[in-house]
Amino acid sequence: MRFNERKALIIHTLKKQSILSFPELELLLGVSPTTIRRDLTALEKEGILSRFHGGIKKNNGIIEQSMNKKQSLNIDAKKKIGKIAASLIHPNELIFIGSGSTTYYMINYIKDTSITVITNGIPHAEALNAKNIRTFLLCGFLKEKTRSVVGKETNKLIESYHFDQVFSSANGMNADFDILSTDEYEHNIKKSAISRGKVSYIMIDSSKFNKTAMYTLPRNEDTYIITESLTEELKKIKKVITPSEKDTKKK
Repeated sequence: MRFNERKALIIHTLKKQSILSFPELELLLGVSPTTIRRDLTALEKEGILSRFHGGIKKNNGIIEQSMNKKQSLNIDAKKKIGKIAASLIHPNELIFIGSGSTTYYMINYIKDTSITVITNGIPHAEALNAKNIRTFLLCGFLKEKTRSVVGKETNKLIESYHFDQVFSSANGMNADFDILSTDEYEHNIKKSAISRGKVSYIMIDSSKFNKTAMYTLPRNEDTYIITESLTEELKKIKKVITPSEKDTKKK
């Protein structure tokens, strides 16, 4: 059985059951564990499935895309969100700006150069430096697809700071408005940063609502959502900032 045939069989089976254990995959495919692992690596990169200890899970809507690709999607919405986020910054603050295209668009609207920014986004650090904003790029493993640095050392560094404000993007939000990530690295970055911020903002456009993912992070009482429009679902929860709702945010 060739790769494309195994791929089609895995996809077909995941449509009937959303989770497959590794023993089930061995029985289904009839190839070596090494071949299965190689196949799963390729399919995970395509966004078809997510791996976890002991098996695989069907992806339901969230596929991690490259930074270049994300920068070309929903540009108007991201600019509106970025403009709101930048307006919330105060002089001399210590800010965390996470990687991602939505947070990247925020940088163009930052006018105050008295702030200090910690970031794990490589394009973010370059853009901030070009504006003469004091910037510290965290160290860690390079995640080429998202042009970010991640890993245990990155998290340790984040946890050594106390941020005035944290600005983070998200791969999506589920029906409960929990923060979603496609992998453990990005999940841990968000978790660490939010835990060290006096107040945090999740910058997310409306195309990313009502999704599911392997990694979820519930919003705490000091975390706001910034998005471009107020949907009926968002009206039911507190601490949402949109272009029309910006001035209602409590200081």
